[in-house]
Amino acid sequence: MPEYSWTERPADKFKGRKIFGIVVIILTGVAIFLGSYDNWIFAIISIVLMIFASSKFFFKTHYYADDIGIGEKFLGYSRTRKWREFHRVDVGEKAVFLSPFAEPRRLDNYRGWLVPTPSDEVKEFIAQMVNEANKTESKKPDTEARDSREFLEC
Repeated sequence: MPEYSWTERPADKFKGRKIFGIVVIILTGVAIFLGSYDNWIFAIISIVLMIFASSKFFFKTHYYADDIGIGEKFLGYSRTRKWREFHRVDVGEKAVFLSPFAEPRRLDNYRGWLVPTPSDEVKEFIAQMVNEANKTESKKPDTEARDSREFLEC
């Protein structure tokens, strides 16, 4: 099976937004500095918090997908999920949304994972792997349901 690896950094793609974000961060630091009676500590803390809040935009995120699952590495944090954990794939123009729910739900925004993809080949691979994982999982016998029916019959 093929293995894909790519890097995403939105600040490189959107130069105008990058400049606007930097200006807003600097102006926020200046406003906090002036509003806190020239306290540099509050200004620095506000700038650090603003950079932290927008870190996914400014810093690189490395993604990888193989026959086992999909993962990301971002500023020392890594997250890996197996294909069988996802039950739905929504393919968009520039990204793929992976959801642990078979049907759309309100919790999709919190439990799902939006993965930006560099090409249609990667999108097709991700969709294929999730669909194959769901097919093999549906073939397994549901022992919990059988056990609960036996319990109810007693």
